Amino acid sequence: MRLQDITVEVRDKALKRVGLIRPEELQLELTDNFNNVGTWSLTLASEHPVCDTLRTPGAGIIVTGPDDVLLSGPMVKSEFASTPTDPGGSVSFEGVSDTVCLADALAYPQPSNPDAASQTQAHDIHSGKAESVMHAFVKYNIGPLGATARQKAGLILGTDGGRGPDVVKSARFPVLGNLLTETALLGQLGFRVVQRGSNLVFETYVITDRTATVRLDVQNGTLSGQRVAISPPGVTRAIVAGQGELTDRQLLQVDTAESIAAEADWGRRIEQFIDQRNTDDWTELQQAGDEAMEDSGFTAINVQVVPMEDSTARFGKEWGLGDIVSVVVDGQELTSTVTGVVIKANSDGFKVGALLGDATGFDANAALAKRVTNTETRISQLEANSASEASTVNDQILQIMGVW
Repeated sequence: MRLQDITVEVRDKALKRVGLIRPEELQLELTDNFNNVGTWSLTLASEHPVCDTLRTPGAGIIVTGPDDVLLSGPMVKSEFASTPTDPGGSVSFEGVSDTVCLADALAYPQPSNPDAASQTQAHDIHSGKAESVMHAFVKYNIGPLGATARQKAGLILGTDGGRGPDVVKSARFPVLGNLLTETALLGQLGFRVVQRGSNLVFETYVITDRTATVRLDVQNGTLSGQRVAISPPGVTRAIVAGQGELTDRQLLQVDTAESIAAEADWGRRIEQFIDQRNTDDWTELQQAGDEAMEDSGFTAINVQVVPMEDSTARFGKEWGLGDIVSVVVDGQELTSTVTGVVIKANSDGFKVGALLGDATGFDANAALAKRVTNTETRISQLEANSASEASTVNDQILQIMGVW
């Protein structure tokens, strides 16, 4: 991708496109995260014709690459600054991706009732293919079939392909984004919210295994740099507790061949207690354990990479966010998921950095915190603090790139 391949448009609160920022004017950084909230920052001269619109609460941007929308989302902060050498000043903007609407909302036990204090159902339960269940929770909470007071303005649903395994999910005020992330794990699915035309679209897609075609390696010219960490699993045996008390409580132990192999490799039996007292359905209890295994029941391979500008394996073309790719580390060919991307576009050109695996693997304290926090709390914190976490990851990748 080149700087000329990026289009940045400014939209108003009603999602109407009001202006364009030319490539030579761009001072843009954006970070997108797989199945999570992305962030962006942009600096404009105060006299730029779209500046006043973008400073208005509810306004935002749409960033489009050569083939598709990369990210869209609202502005959350604007800051004016001027100096003696620039008396007219400039305005720095910060924003998040439109996926934030999933982090803003809860999944109500009775989504047809917008009053949280008068819910008459214990849980909202959906069953079926994982992708369809995800669409159902969005549709009935903040989508077009939700209570009018809770509907996200302009939000529609993309195609539901009915993909993934059969699942049963029950909701009683979890963060909607957490619920979707858990369900997506079971089905090897990705999701995001992005603006298309005059609407925001909730989209789901299947993770693509590109390990046979995308092999990232410094020596083969696909990478200009890499940083790699390999760390132990977060859990090897999940103990899921359902309903009942003491010796009468439902208990289920879940593990996988991969988690047991990782246990043998590292010489550590890592146990995690998962409280699922909200259900007595053994299928849901099994799913909770499966989610823990899918999330961290394996040896973690965590990689930061900088693709070569003229690489034959181009980000956004041959591989992208959520894909599974091969990466060569110390002569060993390993596989990992593309979990994040950082894009920097300014007068110096265009740079891309990518994260493969789990970024917490680069920070011992973060990795420890991950192991002792349950899935829902962990993802809630990740979504709520996406801006600060993205900034840390951004700094790491830009240092690899040599920008600093």
